[in-house]
Amino acid sequence: MKTFLLSVLLLVFVTFSTKKSIAQCTVSNIIIQNARIVSSTANSCTAKFDVTFNIENNSGNKFIFLHAWLQADYPNYFKCVNGQSTINGSIAAPKAADLGNEFLNIGLNNDGPTLTVLSSYPADGSVQLTTIDEATKEVLADGSANIILKGVTVVLPVACTTPIVVVADLWASQSASAQRAHCVNCGIRNSSGYLSVFGAVNCVTLTYSGTITNNTGTAIDGYYRVFADINGDGYFTPATDTLIQSNTNFTVAANGSTAITGAVPAANINQNMFIVITQTSGAASGASRVNLFRSAQCGTLPVTFGAFTANRINSTNVLLQWETELELNNSGFAIERLMGDNKWKQISFIPSAVPGGNSSSKLSYAFTDLNSNKGTTQYRIRQVDLDGRALFSDVKLVRGDVVKGKITVYPNPSADGSVNVAFENREAIRDITVTDMFGRIVKQWQGTTGNTLRIENLTPGVYLIRVVERETGNQSVERITIAKN
Repeated sequence: MKTFLLSVLLLVFVTFSTKKSIAQCTVSNIIIQNARIVSSTANSCTAKFDVTFNIENNSGNKFIFLHAWLQADYPNYFKCVNGQSTINGSIAAPKAADLGNEFLNIGLNNDGPTLTVLSSYPADGSVQLTTIDEATKEVLADGSANIILKGVTVVLPVACTTPIVVVADLWASQSASAQRAHCVNCGIRNSSGYLSVFGAVNCVTLTYSGTITNNTGTAIDGYYRVFADINGDGYFTPATDTLIQSNTNFTVAANGSTAITGAVPAANINQNMFIVITQTSGAASGASRVNLFRSAQCGTLPVTFGAFTANRINSTNVLLQWETELELNNSGFAIERLMGDNKWKQISFIPSAVPGGNSSSKLSYAFTDLNSNKGTTQYRIRQVDLDGRALFSDVKLVRGDVVKGKITVYPNPSADGSVNVAFENREAIRDITVTDMFGRIVKQWQGTTGNTLRIENLTPGVYLIRVVERETGNQSVERITIAKN
């Protein structure tokens, strides 16, 4: 039964109110989302996902670690009660013998303005750390830091069809060598495979509706909350996304299903909804998970764009890749290019990948442009539906092979709080910081690669963006102006 496998894709740690009396130990909103199955065997399940959580941004959290186990293997090293360690004072960092059968070990160096993924575990070199594609830290308005880890890869020691409860510990150290745990959030529980949740948002009737299915032989009680994906980024962020329905109880009979439905405020039309399910009975009691209900998109949005990238792969070719999350009556995509003459020109047309141009699944497209331009080239995609209406993607900038110099920021000034940054070398690894005119850090990224970066949600004002290439130490600084609407 594939519903178990699909539920693994929605794996999530959620602890909305994990608080400590010591300020440095305040951790909240630990969430895993955007998960997908990489491979599976009869006894294992390899998955890849993104992790986000908020933590106090101070020197007490120089190093941050996250470990996870199946519930039956949880060693309870920190003697956890209600999410806190009952051991007084600082605690020796757990070693391999203490961790036991953990399937996830994440280590982060947070001692500075940028976040770095550790390549080895300081307390015990024999502990293998989990692979992570990218780690970033953004300082929030309340002084805390939002940590985002993308592309975390783990191997679960069970088949993908097995219902499981996972227990995790998150701890931080203020010591220079991370040999002691000074801040502990423990016993964080999540479930997978017990419940399957599917649904959608109807933008015409302004309602969401779905079904919760019990995949076990025992009745399950719980409650759900509904949040609107305000910025459309597909990442559930309780501090940003709007709560539109508070705790609503449900009971699902053994091997049964129950319907859920509710109203969507008019202000949230065309927005996706996050359905946050928390179980209150059974083996997974107290565990939560996030489910995304997509909106059909009313009005002039026949296609929901996903990722769009444009990268020079050699001196004569530029590779464009894009995704769609939803297609309604889509004819296809006109590839448009702007060079030195400052005029947009269509260079190709890619038809929709599905008959009739209708799909509710993610679709991927690619196009290679013969481009030996030594200067800069801008690309955009004009999506055209069957009625002739059009929707434009973001604009991507690509440099020629011989172009050297500072970074390029566009549009600048910006009227909507968003700018794009283009770099001369897509292979370089960079640390990026955005500060306001008082020198306060408002956004940070570390270890980024690629040709472009999009910066969003900047309030009106003037900012400085500083880009440091790790290999050369070269720095570039640009002034960004965000105009009032």
